[in-house]
Amino acid sequence: MQGCLYFVNNFSIIRFTAAFRKLPASERPMNLLLEALDTASAPDRDSHRPTFFRLTDPTDRARLEELLKNSPHIVVHDELLSQLAELVRTLNPSVKFTRPELEQAALAHLQGQQPRYYGVWVHYPWSHRLVHLLDEAEFVRVRTDRNRNKITDAEQAVLSTKRIGVLGLSVGQSVCLTLALERSFGELRIADFDTLELSNLNRIRSGTHCMGHLKTVNVAREIAEIDPFLKVTLFNEGVTRENIERFCVEGGKLDMLVDECDSVDVKILCRMKAKELRIPVLMDTSDRGMLDVERFDLEPDRPILHGLIEHLDPNDAAKAKTNEEKLPFVLPIAGITTLSTRMKASMLEIESSVTTWPQLASAVVLGGGATADVWRRIALDQFHESGRWYLDPEELLSDRPMEAGKESRSAWDIPSAFSNEELTQLADASDDAEASIPLDELSAVDLVDAGILAPSGGNNQPWRFLFRKGKLFLFHDRSRSWSTIDPGSRYAYLGLGACLENMELRAKSIGVPIVIRTRGLSDPLVAVVEGSHERDIRPDTLADFMLTRCTNRKLTLTHTIKEASLAAIANSIRCLGGSVRVDFIAGAKNLRELGRICGEAERIRFLNSACHRDMYEREMRFTPEHSAATNDGVDIRTLELKPSEEIAISLAGDPSTIDLLRGWKAGNGFTKMTSRLVEHSAAVAVLSIADRQLRNALTGGRALQRMWLTATSLGIAAQPVSAPIFMGIHRLWDKSNILSAQEHEAAKVLFDNVIGMIGDNGSTPFFLLRLAMADEVTVRSTRRPVNDVLTIQNTTTLAWKD
Repeated sequence: MQGCLYFVNNFSIIRFTAAFRKLPASERPMNLLLEALDTASAPDRDSHRPTFFRLTDPTDRARLEELLKNSPHIVVHDELLSQLAELVRTLNPSVKFTRPELEQAALAHLQGQQPRYYGVWVHYPWSHRLVHLLDEAEFVRVRTDRNRNKITDAEQAVLSTKRIGVLGLSVGQSVCLTLALERSFGELRIADFDTLELSNLNRIRSGTHCMGHLKTVNVAREIAEIDPFLKVTLFNEGVTRENIERFCVEGGKLDMLVDECDSVDVKILCRMKAKELRIPVLMDTSDRGMLDVERFDLEPDRPILHGLIEHLDPNDAAKAKTNEEKLPFVLPIAGITTLSTRMKASMLEIESSVTTWPQLASAVVLGGGATADVWRRIALDQFHESGRWYLDPEELLSDRPMEAGKESRSAWDIPSAFSNEELTQLADASDDAEASIPLDELSAVDLVDAGILAPSGGNNQPWRFLFRKGKLFLFHDRSRSWSTIDPGSRYAYLGLGACLENMELRAKSIGVPIVIRTRGLSDPLVAVVEGSHERDIRPDTLADFMLTRCTNRKLTLTHTIKEASLAAIANSIRCLGGSVRVDFIAGAKNLRELGRICGEAERIRFLNSACHRDMYEREMRFTPEHSAATNDGVDIRTLELKPSEEIAISLAGDPSTIDLLRGWKAGNGFTKMTSRLVEHSAAVAVLSIADRQLRNALTGGRALQRMWLTATSLGIAAQPVSAPIFMGIHRLWDKSNILSAQEHEAAKVLFDNVIGMIGDNGSTPFFLLRLAMADEVTVRSTRRPVNDVLTIQNTTTLAWKD
């Protein structure tokens, strides 16, 4: 080995020849290498300004000589003659030079001066390069020659007077470099407190040797290497409340502010200052080419962010520390419903299969170009609008119209609702005999009023009532209970059974003796309620809790419930006989496993296209107005979601997003909400029935209601978490192939896991009820009024009252 050997890390060159020669030959290479790597320092971490040497100046000449003497490792790049040739051609665009003529013209341009003394030598200390360039005026002339006449000389001169501030240097780096390449500013102020990391290199045009650099330094160096004459001012601490004024006005007020930062607080802060100073703002979001323009220079009264956060207190953004606290601001700013399909799907996978939201170099570079283009036209008084635009390549550059490739969605084959005449025919066909003791109309209405308070799958309220000839007929309304997850109507009958239990409890509480007949009846007629001769009527205290019983999805306050309370819940169904039973799953380990099972079952449901469509188009109610208009379905407010979870539910509403997740074999984010709730339970009650016949499903519904009312009476919150059950038995009635064979198999495994947790006791699990101690619910599910579900027939006049 001869001469000097250097090891280069991110920031420095380490000379170690002397130490190398002192070592025994056998120890030299590896030991010395490791020592050099371990002791490497970074003395020039913040260096970003090149040094200029003009050799016609004796002082500069002496300085350069000193530099070369002390830094023999400097690499010299001298392509001045080729630059002169380009300059000559640029100054004489109409002349067609031969190569010898061009070389002669370039030398003549020197006017006898030695080439080394012409122009300027530029030293880049961070890369140890010394580059010979034309001086500023000629350099700029040649470097911008290919701009002409997309940018005229006069326009280029205007741009060279402008000051631009850029906040955030991930996406912002592409903006800065494009602005620098077009030379569309005189000063660029850049702000970011972060350093370059390996994961940034998917979209930031930098080398691996730049990791650890401040992003500001990294951008400033790259611009200096493109054009050392451009002025770049660094704010290495980012923009804060303390320095925002200085960022915007020191050295002259900004002509444009480009916001590419992640901080919601800073986004609001910079716009408020820009509005005060009448500085226009641009923001690219690197998804679907979304670009925001806010012309505060032309519209000083314009609300910030297009008025999207006017309903919020801007001061709250500064106080927001967690993602949950920031989301009320993030949602309207991001335009959550207009995100690309892949972005929606990816956001659902954050902290499951990805760490944070994705950004592609193609989108970032597109945004840099769009932002630079709009800025140039604003600066040249060619663009005056404010608003939000999309330059979506997938929409603009497609081999077919966007909608043409989407699978058509056929109409649901949902049964029609029964007419009054059909109800009468069904009722008369069941039994022509007059009721031995007719019910009066007021009592019938009272019983129906209690019945409709019962729970039902998706709050679909699958009941229809007819009061005729002193009898109250309960029908299964297939038009309401139809569901992709309940092809066998077993969960419709669970709700109908709960409805009957409520009716019997109300009858006892008001002293009206009734008998409920279900035997011998066939769907859709579920039960006939008649008067009874019974006189020994004993009220059941569970009737007092029908109005307060509800689904409570709030997280548990404590993970324990008294054994006596669980025993009371179990004992509440003994009056229904041995066809139903209840087991409890408790303990942190068991609940964690059950949470996994329930979460996986919900994932199958979410990712199945038919079930997903059913959930979003028929079951969910996403606004209070929609919920109030239908008085059914699941009001999203009853889910007690965190803001991030509400976003997930909203994003998951896009069928194309679900298609992507299914294709990726992803969607594990869907397991989290259910898993978390189950894990935070005190216990989960497993209701089992003798078999899956409809009559036992009806009994199961009565048992469920008694369990739920008992829990309510004890101050225990309850929530159905039965996805492993209804998905697990789905295959028994799925004649339309709603679930695939693979989905059925996966669901069966989860169902068998539940059996494994309680043991095979000869009955079949039918419902899972999460039990917890929790706060009061925020919103309760609504019910359709009695006159929507009950038809009263006056047999004397054959008139109908709905």
